[in-house]
Amino acid sequence: MVAEGDTKERLLAAAQAVYLEGGFATFSLREVARRVGVSAAAVYRHYPSKDALLEAVCAQGFQVFASYLVRALGKATPLERLRASSRMYLAFATEHPQAYRVIFLGASEGFMPSSPTLGHVDSSTFQFLVDRVSECVRAKVLAKGDPLDLATMIWAHVHGLASLRITGHFSRFGADEEFARFYTQAVDRFLAGLAPSR
Repeated sequence: MVAEGDTKERLLAAAQAVYLEGGFATFSLREVARRVGVSAAAVYRHYPSKDALLEAVCAQGFQVFASYLVRALGKATPLERLRASSRMYLAFATEHPQAYRVIFLGASEGFMPSSPTLGHVDSSTFQFLVDRVSECVRAKVLAKGDPLDLATMIWAHVHGLASLRITGHFSRFGADEEFARFYTQAVDRFLAGLAPSR
């Protein structure tokens, strides 16, 4: 007999795949159930609607993403923690591209959220970046400014690079390791531009 926890994990994985294939408009609990090998009624026992199931998919993705970000806290200085946070963003994107696509890019066509419940920025993960920026401003390694504005600029930069990579637009770099070197250099140059003027 399959454990209830195993069934929920399989439902989440199938839901992620079905959503990425066609977006919210064609997403159905019946198709998720078919792929998992359970009845549609069995899906409803775990999730009362397709919105609820997709919200759970997003929540799981953000949980994994957060587990990457917290690794940056082991670094010694504010700037090292901020730089490590950017590297963890890329690591999550390349090691969990499907989850990344769901929570940050939406469905496979157009890369825009197809449901109001998807594509939102999880406040705790964004606050993590704001906190890293705030401590860099206090340490005077970033110029004075609104930490929320600075964090938004940094997020846009790392998100653009990571998203272009996993959608195949940076294929010239070949292996992930080669792209990671370029990415680190690009982020470092961007952060240098936010440093206080001498």
